[in-house]
Amino acid sequence: MSHNESNSSVKTLVILLNMGGPQNKDEIHPYLKELFQDRELLKLPFQKILGRIIAWRRTPKIQERYEEIGQYSPTKKIMDEQCAEITKKLDVERPQSAPHLCLSGFRYCSPRTGEMIKKHKNAEKIILFSQYPQHSCATSGSSLCDAYRWLDKETDKSFQNRISVIDQWWDRNDYSELWAMLIKKKFEEMKASHGLKDEEIRIIYSAHSLPESYCLEKGDKYNEEITNSMERIEKILLSWGLKHEGALAWQSKVGPQRTKWLTPSTPSVIAETKQKAILMVPIAFTTDHIETLDEIDIEFRGYADEVVDHFERVDCFNMEEKFIDLCTRLITEHIESDYKSCIRPTCINCEGTDCASMRKYFQSYPISQRDLTSNSHEKVSA
Repeated sequence: MSHNESNSSVKTLVILLNMGGPQNKDEIHPYLKELFQDRELLKLPFQKILGRIIAWRRTPKIQERYEEIGQYSPTKKIMDEQCAEITKKLDVERPQSAPHLCLSGFRYCSPRTGEMIKKHKNAEKIILFSQYPQHSCATSGSSLCDAYRWLDKETDKSFQNRISVIDQWWDRNDYSELWAMLIKKKFEEMKASHGLKDEEIRIIYSAHSLPESYCLEKGDKYNEEITNSMERIEKILLSWGLKHEGALAWQSKVGPQRTKWLTPSTPSVIAETKQKAILMVPIAFTTDHIETLDEIDIEFRGYADEVVDHFERVDCFNMEEKFIDLCTRLITEHIESDYKSCIRPTCINCEGTDCASMRKYFQSYPISQRDLTSNSHEKVSA
């Protein structure tokens, strides 16, 4: 189905939530300004003013980074292609909820989630599908609160009975196995290409960092979910016979210098490597963007060149067929659950103004009450 078709023909609308990325040079400053003024992402004193200043100062640097990789954000193009494939698979596999339409909904740039809902508001069911497998207030929470604020302003209150959320899917075997498959493929390629033994390759799992206080004081469980994701993947790799060292690191620290971030940082983990080779795994990301294409592939490669002979990165999911299958499976299970939203509860010391209201709006119920898709979390994918 074409994305331009009349919204009246859509029965089930699925919106993939992501931060998005600037599509050209002129979009970089507005994107950064909105990002740094987002209190769910980063709390600053005098947020509007200081966020505007930080965005203004960082714009030239980000422009240089995009010039380094020779393109602007590929996220929209990749996600549009993902959406087209998911739409086709859903129409074939779930004719009873067809016609489906899957679209991107971005937090800091167009197409915005609210814009997509408004454009296709006649859909019988609207599913917001977080593309952050691990939930954080700064990512999933920010995207969902942004959607909630738009919906809450609408005079048409029928949305609340038609809209639901898929969130936090890191603890599924099919997700862990997908990463393990892609890691093993690249791992074996490195061994063959460079004559390496298993023990000579160090696998470094790198995730976007958060201020330490978000997790240790406020109670965001993101760090625990990332750690557990790595442990699940490592368990699979070891069961497949890989003999290697795995390490977890945190990247992309952005904000005031005095802020203490989750440690160890990715550059420090790279620097302490004793093996001959490093294989990087962008564990928190499903789709390529500036943090994989520039920060890992260029900046971190530069650090690694000082300490190892070989450096490679595992591909993000992007258009991997098994990822399209996984997304389709998650959506199908959600539909079969009667569209039950299951968003991680608010942090113990929640500081957000909309977190509780957002969960109430989407009629989220505690994760411990998952009673429909329990099999999917333990199911071994084909």
